[in-house]
Parts: sequence; structure tokens; C-alpha cells
Amino acid sequence: MKAILRKRVLMLVALAILLTAGVRPGLRYYHYFMTHVSTDDAYVDGNIVLIASRISGTVSQLYVKDNWIVKAGDPILELDPRDFQVRVEHDRAMLQRAHLVIDQLFSQLSVAEAGVRLAESQLAQARLDFQRAKALHASRVVSEDYYDRASTALQQAEANRVLTEQEVGRAKAALGGELEDHSRYARAIVRQAEAELKAAELDLSYTRITAPVSGIVTRKSVQLGHRVQPGQPLMSLVPVDSLYITANYKETQLTDVRVGQKADIEADIYPGYIYHGHVDSISFGTGSAFSLLPPENATGNWVKVVQRVPVKIVLDEPAPADKQLRLGLSVEISIDISDTSGPLISSTLQRESKDGVERMALPPANGPNLQK
Repeated sequence: MKAILRKRVLMLVALAILLTAGVRPGLRYYHYFMTHVSTDDAYVDGNIVLIASRISGTVSQLYVKDNWIVKAGDPILELDPRDFQVRVEHDRAMLQRAHLVIDQLFSQLSVAEAGVRLAESQLAQARLDFQRAKALHASRVVSEDYYDRASTALQQAEANRVLTEQEVGRAKAALGGELEDHSRYARAIVRQAEAELKAAELDLSYTRITAPVSGIVTRKSVQLGHRVQPGQPLMSLVPVDSLYITANYKETQLTDVRVGQKADIEADIYPGYIYHGHVDSISFGTGSAFSLLPPENATGNWVKVVQRVPVKIVLDEPAPADKQLRLGLSVEISIDISDTSGPLISSTLQRESKDGVERMALPPANGPNLQK
């Protein structure tokens, strides 16, 4: 009996120890369950930069292949620039010709103004001659014919002055009106030639395509010798540093989810490794609301289902070199909802940005190697 009693006591002690040992993990699991919402309907998402040509041309140089790493500004490919170089030289010559035309118009204006001064002096002399002829004619000293000739000469001088003034006006109109408000070559014909030259230089600069962002080359469909057209997809770039997680939570799980809450991320490709991130923003609509055929619940053919809302989660720090994430990988997300003081409609990335605008560094207006 004593042995049986002893065994029962030992069993009770062992059971008590087991229960005591299991309470702490149980409480921890319960606390975690109450303060976290999880989903496996999540994947790695990111921006895909489509590389396309702005002009038509033939690929003469190709610097990258699929899955190559490029930095912003690195050359990707070049189109045959010879046709565009010819156009630049042509438009540069047209600009010089426009300058020559302006010089010629200024010369014509100078001649017309000199003609006005000559006509004014001739008019002044014709008036003097007419006054003398008129006085002599009144005294019966000269003939009627002499008086008529002086009168006709005066009328001709007046008409000649009007004509020369019209020539000056026409020369000024050819130059663009008032001359004091413009520099010598700030004329429409010159501006048109300059605009055409700039357009040709831009097209020449477009023959060299560079990476707008740093990333990985994917889906390359262009080869040497291909004839490409404007807007034709040539390849894509995936910026590694801008990857994020899209987690499709059930609407019933989002009651206490707020922007800024911490999140644990586990990728199926690296089981057991936890990435740390936070909720950047919550979509303002369900996934089905933005689908190609959104639901029409007012038609009557409606079955209530739990909707899912995309939640954007960004990493707090870049992924390790040996644990790199890739677009489309499946992940599991767990969000800590214990702190509900954050906003519902906001974006942490927008608040961190100075003006919320992404900009791309563009090449100079003259383009590269235009003086060669």
C-alpha cells in the first residue's frame, strides 16, 4: 500500500510540475494570440520599372543580360546614333542660317532707315524749291511750267518719304516688331531653329538608354540588331531596395490594425528566419473592389463572403545578403496590434519623404556627346 501511495504521490507531483511548466508557455501563447493577427495570404511585392525607348532605332550596343545588377545611371543599351547625328548637324546649320537671315534683315533695316533720312532731306529741298518757285511765280518771274515742276517734285518727295517709312516698317515687322525689347537674335525664326536643334539633340541623347534606378534586370526581350519602336518594352528593372510585403488580411482581422504597428515576416523560402517590419499603410478598398469586374451587390445575386484588404508592410532594414527576398515569394505575416494609437489612413513613407514625390535624375538638356 505504501508503494502504491508513493507512486500516486509521485504522479501527482510530476503532474503538478508539468502543469506549472506548461502554464508560462500557455500564457505566453495566449497573450501572443490576443495581441497579434496573422495571415499566410501575403507575398513579396515591389515596383517594376519598364525600360522602353523614346525613339525608333536599331540596337547597336547591349550592355546587360537577364538578372544582371545595374546601378542608376549605368548604360543599358545604345541605338545607332548616325541618323540622329545627321539631323543634329542639319538643324545646327539651319540655326546658323537663321542667324544669317537675321543679319540680312538688320542690314535691310539699316538701308531702309538710310532711305528715310535721304527722303527727308530730299523732301526738305523740294519744299524750299517749291517756296521759291511759288514766290517767283507770284511775281511773274518764272513760267507756269517751272512752278508746276516744283509742285510735282514736292509731291514726289512726300510720296517717296512715305514709301521709305513703309519699307522701315516692313523691315521691322520681318524682325518681329519692336527692336528695343529683344536682343539681336531673340527672333521667332531663330527660336524655331533653336527649338528644332534642341529636339534633335534630345533625340540623339535618347539613343543611349541608362538605368533610371538601381536594380536587377529581368524579362529582357531585346537583342543586338533589333529594330525597336517608341514605347516598346525592352526589359524590366526590379529595385531591390524598394521591395515590400502585401498582406491580404480578412476584414474581421483589421479592427485593431493601425499604421506603424510592428510586424514579423517569415518567408517560405527561409523557414525559421524572421524579418522585422511595420505597417506602412492600409488600402482604402478591398481587393475585389479594384478588380477588373468589381462585385455588383445591388443586383440581388449576392453571397456574403469575408473580404480581404491589402496591407502594405515595409521592412525596417534591408534583407541580409544571404536572405534576399524576391518578387512574388510567399510569406507569413504577424502584426502586433497591442498599440492602437496609430492612424488608420496614412503612410509612413509619405511622412518620411520631404514632398512625397519620386523624381528621376534626367540627363542634361544638350544630351551626352553632342559636340562630337
